[in-house]
Amino acid sequence: MKTRKATISDLKRMLEIEESAISGYGYLEENKEFYFDQKQNQGEMILALKNDFPVGMGQYSILPDGSGWLEILRVHQDYQHQGAGNAIYKRYLQLAEETSAPSVAMFTGRRNIASRALAEKNGFELACAQLEYKLPLQGITVTQNHSFKCIHDLEIAKELLKDMNQKWDEFTGINRTYFHTNEQLIDYFIKNNMIYSDGTNTVVLGCRMLKHRGWYIAYLSGNLHQCIPFAIQRTQMEQLPLLTISVPPKRTELITALEHYGFQFVSELIVMERKFKTLEKN
Repeated sequence: MKTRKATISDLKRMLEIEESAISGYGYLEENKEFYFDQKQNQGEMILALKNDFPVGMGQYSILPDGSGWLEILRVHQDYQHQGAGNAIYKRYLQLAEETSAPSVAMFTGRRNIASRALAEKNGFELACAQLEYKLPLQGITVTQNHSFKCIHDLEIAKELLKDMNQKWDEFTGINRTYFHTNEQLIDYFIKNNMIYSDGTNTVVLGCRMLKHRGWYIAYLSGNLHQCIPFAIQRTQMEQLPLLTISVPPKRTELITALEHYGFQFVSELIVMERKFKTLEKN
């Protein structure tokens, strides 16, 4: 198997690959502008080729701290178990080296043994687990008077989010993209108007892409019965249908509060990561 960079002219074949791999999903069609517009998402869409014919695909995205994120790995059913996945991973790791990425990561379902095995074969290790909860907002009503304001000052934001790393096990999820909780991420939150606080309580809320599907809670701190209703109300103000959050399993008090407001468990996801020793010393 060989690989090359995909272009928008490859989209028709890529949609065929996705439909074969995950019938009825339609994710790439809905999100094609994001992946092919480099202003929105830096990185490379990779095609795996057999005799120069595209049979698989995967996206290498560059996150705010320079780390690599591996997503939408798909292989056409007729060409699975023939080396396409490994070829895409090989190019992933080449791109990580070319961009001096401190690490690369991906997510998969806890029960997706094949996906985890492919990652492990390429040097990835289990980095964390997250429990995903969703709340459809139609018919949901919360009553709350609040004084949350959007935060735009980096130093204030850093102070408000100083416990994010500890509380979220070093990763937080938005659109099933798992970001390292660090200063570069806080700056990303600020640029995208995602941090809200009343001075005591703090909520990070928004999305990486596909806003029409709903928003994501990336972080909560303070009184959960102030934070969660605000997140619900703020998302409803945008007329969005869904609110999602990924929670470390240890956060039992947060899970209890989410369930109180009607959030439902969806799946357990794991993050697989490969760190690069030559860069860890820096």
